[in-house]
Amino acid sequence: MRLNLLQSCSLKTRVTMGTLAIFLMSIWALSFYASQILRKDMARLLGEQQFSTVSILATSINAELQERFAVLEKVAEIISPAVLGDQVALQILLEQRPALRNLFNGGYIAYDHQATAIADVPFSAERIGLNYMEIDSIAIALREGRATVSSPVIGKKLLAPVFGITVPIRDIFGKVIGALAGVTNLGEANFLDKVMDGRYGKRGGYLLIAPQQRLVVSSTDKLRIMESLPVAAIDPLLDRFIGGYEGTGVIVNPQGVEVLASNKRLPVTGWIMVAVLPTEEAFAPIQEMLQHTS
Repeated sequence: MRLNLLQSCSLKTRVTMGTLAIFLMSIWALSFYASQILRKDMARLLGEQQFSTVSILATSINAELQERFAVLEKVAEIISPAVLGDQVALQILLEQRPALRNLFNGGYIAYDHQATAIADVPFSAERIGLNYMEIDSIAIALREGRATVSSPVIGKKLLAPVFGITVPIRDIFGKVIGALAGVTNLGEANFLDKVMDGRYGKRGGYLLIAPQQRLVVSSTDKLRIMESLPVAAIDPLLDRFIGGYEGTGVIVNPQGVEVLASNKRLPVTGWIMVAVLPTEEAFAPIQEMLQHTS
């Protein structure tokens, strides 16, 4: 009798424990499924917010660059062939342009048709006489007559990461006779810092990328300036960004950290503005929920 009772209790216990185990597993599976749905929804909402933010910032930087192009072009228009041929007169003309001083923290330079610097502000930079034909924006201005921005390089005299905005100088017939460039020193406080010094979230930030060179122009983390990005076929999302896609996705950065990233292209230069936020921070509420249910 007692044996039957014990067997009955044991069976009931096993059934109860089995039912409880199934119930708990169902709860865990439901929580896991819900977390995946929630993560997907959060990624979409956070991505929309992030893309909106990066679009606004990209527009701001694009406007700053457009202003610099416009001022350089106005100055280039008043440099006649006679002035270009007179280094003293050209130096005086450039030194009397305070607007350029305010816009270019690395100074500005006039070049002859062979890309040799013939006037330089500040004069103390000692760039006069150096040839800069290897700088892409200068070569394009002289050979193709187009105003462009250069790839970031280490300045010959500044010995710091710099980029230049170059416009052609023309005679009255439209022939290119020289070039004028404004230099931004990325190693010192510059106009990009107004955006790049900000943080996105607690540990996120911003990157400005030159896609053709796969090179970081500026960053919230200053140590990443002029950092080379992974070559093609290493990171599909980065390749999509560089290929022209604008939007949001998850990417693993060169430091091995998974981040939620959104990008927007700057029309005037083709550069890419990127906002990044570690997914650990972005999806922290979901992780906390799973911990409470585990």
